[in-house]
Amino acid sequence: MEVDFSKERTFEKPSIIGMDKIYETTLSENSDSIVRWANLYFAIQVVGGAKKTEAAKQKDLDKFLSFFCNEMGSDHVDGWTPVVTRQFQKKLQNTISNYTGQKLKATTINRTMATIRHFGRWLNNQRKLMAGDPFADVKDIIVDLPDWNGLTSRQVIRIKAACEQRIKYCIKRMQNPLLEVAVIYVLLHTGLRAGELTALNIQQYHHRAFHNVLRKGKRITNRVPLPAEARAHLDRYLKDSREGEKGALLVNRYRKRLSTQDVARICTRIANHVSSKISKKESFCLTPHMFRHTFLKRVADKHGIHYAQRISGNISMREIFRYTQPSDQEIAEDIEKLFEE
Repeated sequence: MEVDFSKERTFEKPSIIGMDKIYETTLSENSDSIVRWANLYFAIQVVGGAKKTEAAKQKDLDKFLSFFCNEMGSDHVDGWTPVVTRQFQKKLQNTISNYTGQKLKATTINRTMATIRHFGRWLNNQRKLMAGDPFADVKDIIVDLPDWNGLTSRQVIRIKAACEQRIKYCIKRMQNPLLEVAVIYVLLHTGLRAGELTALNIQQYHHRAFHNVLRKGKRITNRVPLPAEARAHLDRYLKDSREGEKGALLVNRYRKRLSTQDVARICTRIANHVSSKISKKESFCLTPHMFRHTFLKRVADKHGIHYAQRISGNISMREIFRYTQPSDQEIAEDIEKLFEE
């Protein structure tokens, strides 16, 4: 039996007032259907977050529901036991990626399983499953931590120099160097994700900080400080282009809210500018997330891992190590000096 999850989901974005009504309406139809429960979970726990996150979680749920119904021969929720979860994990390990033509990476499988784990444990709290927690004794695939993906001090200096040059020489009507530089400096000095930055409104920027910032996982950070160097560039952009306006903090040339793709393109333009002045060996690609790695690593080096974890937007202590681990070059240099007097 093939399940088309996209056709099952019929909910509008739920509101707090309407939550009980959604709950009663859904479960009165069939409280034993795992597809119904998945729809309810999606409406309550997922909808309202970043669009990319919604799409990714929907895709994960699609995979699991299709697997579950095909393997079990029904969508009865009590059929979900740990052995089914482990079998789904094994299937993912043997799945060939449509993009790479290779088996899925362990990190991709663990991310998918994290979505299903959250759904399973939420479901078991709402309606006790016959076999209990469907993730009992189901472990993630162990993988080495990915390489640190931040910027060296030399790369940061070159990026800042490129920003100064672009402010001076990018004077064509379709160019907006003040916006580009504001984006680069805010990312560098706050560690915000691209989606968190683009979601900001002008009204959230005051008293030298961003306030009530929506973070990944629907968390809210009351205050994200903005240091003077970044503040100066953001203020210059706002005074030149946005003075007296309301709405989105950052907008493109069509006066639409800046998208994460726009931010990525800004990073690419800056990286191309830097690379045009240096050797091919030293050139590098630049992504918005590299600024987050750079920021959190510097915070951790100066103030400790717990400080970095708190300022990161409340990601788990396990995840913070991805951002703050030493680079291969740092390890090599430290080992060389290990027994020096």
